[in-house]
Amino acid sequence: MRHRLLFYSHDTFGLGHFRRSLTVASHIARRVDDVTALMLTGLDSAASFEAPHGVDFVKLPGVWKSGDEHYSSRHLRVSFSRVQRLREQLVRSVARAFHPAMFVVDNAPLGVHNDLLPTLRYLKKRQPGTRVVLTLRDVLDDPGSIVASWKKNGVYEALEEYYDEIWVAGCREVFDPVSLYEFSPAVAERTRFCGYVARKPRQEETSDIIEEFSLEQRPFVVVSCGGGGDGVALVDSWIEAGRRLARDGIRSVVFLGPDMPSADRRELRRRMLACGDDFLVFDYRPDLVCFLGLAAASVSMAGYNTVCELLSLEVPAVLVPRVEPRVEQLLRARAFEKKGVVEVVEPHQLGPDSLEAAVRRCLQARASGQVGGLPEGVDFSGLRRMERQVRRHLQRKNN
Repeated sequence: MRHRLLFYSHDTFGLGHFRRSLTVASHIARRVDDVTALMLTGLDSAASFEAPHGVDFVKLPGVWKSGDEHYSSRHLRVSFSRVQRLREQLVRSVARAFHPAMFVVDNAPLGVHNDLLPTLRYLKKRQPGTRVVLTLRDVLDDPGSIVASWKKNGVYEALEEYYDEIWVAGCREVFDPVSLYEFSPAVAERTRFCGYVARKPRQEETSDIIEEFSLEQRPFVVVSCGGGGDGVALVDSWIEAGRRLARDGIRSVVFLGPDMPSADRRELRRRMLACGDDFLVFDYRPDLVCFLGLAAASVSMAGYNTVCELLSLEVPAVLVPRVEPRVEQLLRARAFEKKGVVEVVEPHQLGPDSLEAAVRRCLQARASGQVGGLPEGVDFSGLRRMERQVRRHLQRKNN
């Protein structure tokens, strides 16, 4: 019997939610027999990501997060309310036609402005055999902000009524959403701490990029800013820091992100191209993790996926966390800084001098053998534990 899994990723800013959902869906499709996964996403670049046989995508109309709880249509010249209705109808129609054994929602229990509610109600009434799961990253935002927002928007009631399980893609010893976000006893009982989720580089992909870009010739620093929508200041500061490091033979490999504004992208590219072979610049590549695995150090924002990949690969890392409209990245960066595994440069400290100094400390730590190993209480078993949860449900369903 072929089991169908449906994933929902709201994707209003950056790449993180979709990347994590795709990593989970791909792992399950590869490891669990007779499973196929369909992903609902608003991400424009979804089709550029490699997915195994058995995983496909349905593109939702895109929305843009312009501020905390403020959204607009990304492409269509219509009101946000009309886009929201389109998304509601599409998600519910796909759920009805696909009839999934599991519906896995990433991070947003109600979707974008409640665009999931009709589907959650439909599944509860018409497809009660579908197990509904919420996946949460380790940190959502400042606990006070989350609790107030969830109370205002009815999220606690939705968790009680519609969700059978909550999978936390993190470790309780680092950040505990159950207590900090005030889960009810019933929801806490349904919550599973799975461990962090990180995509690993594939050897054949890594070998290809080494040969294509001659990456074995010089040590290099990977500089990335997620989707790039708010990454201009980071790259702008890095250019001078990278020029200084190039005098010591260190190359820069820079990823601007698909959402960086076009005018900013052109100007930053112009400045880096003037540096010749010292800078290798990409808008975006889905195999970024392969470059990270080869890097002498990394400079990045502090999004979930990037931090997990850096830690799992034991890459010396400088994190420049986003602080608006949420402090999620700042909380994550500080938590791992306390465990002594990353350097943090907060936005108000950002500049060529601070980045250069932090990267040089990372390079020195690597040269002296001080990099390596995970702090106590941190593990990367998230994919295996989520796989086990899927297997348990499908076995119960078969019986």
